[in-house]
This record gives sequence, structure tokens and C-alpha cells, in this order.
Amino acid sequence: MSEYDPTVEDDFAADDYGTDATEDYAAEDSYTGDASSDDVYTLTVDTDLDGDGVNESVSSDYDGDGYEETVESDYDGDGWIDTVASDNDGDGYAETLLVDTDGDTYLDTYATDTDGDGYVDSVESDTDGDGFLDTYATDADGDGTFESVETV
Repeated sequence: MSEYDPTVEDDFAADDYGTDATEDYAAEDSYTGDASSDDVYTLTVDTDLDGDGVNESVSSDYDGDGYEETVESDYDGDGWIDTVASDNDGDGYAETLLVDTDGDTYLDTYATDTDGDGYVDSVESDTDGDGFLDTYATDADGDGTFESVETV
């Protein structure tokens, strides 16, 4: 007699735990609608900003609260992300903005809003394109005007 005998009826209708093999597990194992889970990740392709039929921006909602924490955009259409805005506290204002100002495909300007008032407090830039940040500007009182600009 071989190991496989077609005359023997299988017993896979129920396993050792008494559960039916056709049982639906969707209700208990699904993350659908579970916004409190830290496993939530939503990626949304935004609109075609320049009307050429190619979506330039992608938004990410990591905590599932309906507000995008990160928006990555290719405004110049070269296929490289040239702007990344991050809103980590969900207030609608980006605390961090990374920009490729010279078009070399490297994000070279970093703008930061440390106090969350919607105004950039500091800007760090690579103005000469050597790959190193060489200009620092700060707005200590948050009025939108930089009090100090330092070139290194």
C-alpha cells in the first residue's frame, strides 16, 4: 500500500482544535478600520499639479488620523523628489521642509519650525552645491524675519 491512498477519505474538514477549515477569519484578524493600531500606513497619490498627466506628489499618513504627516513632491518633473514636507503633530503646518533648490537631485535646504507656530525658525542650506550645509539662518523671535545668517 502506498502513502497516498485515494480510497481513504481525508479528515481536513476540521483540525485538532475543532475549527472548521471553511471558517471566515476576516472579522477577528483584519486591521480594517483600526485607526488606533500602530500598523496603520496610508499612501495617497495627490493630484496632477502641472496638468501633464503625471502625479507629482505622494502623501503619507502614518498614524491613520486622516492628516498627512509627509508629502513628497516632484515639482520640476525630472523624476526626482525635490520637496519633502513633514507635519508630525498633525496641526496642518509642516515642521520640516526639505528642498532641492539647485535642481541637482539632492535635497539641499532644510527649513525647520521648532516651536510649531507655522513660521520657519531655522534654515540650513548648501548654497555652493558641494554636498555640505554652509548657510544657517535663524529667526529666534518667530516673526518671520531671520535675525542671523551665518555662512560657514
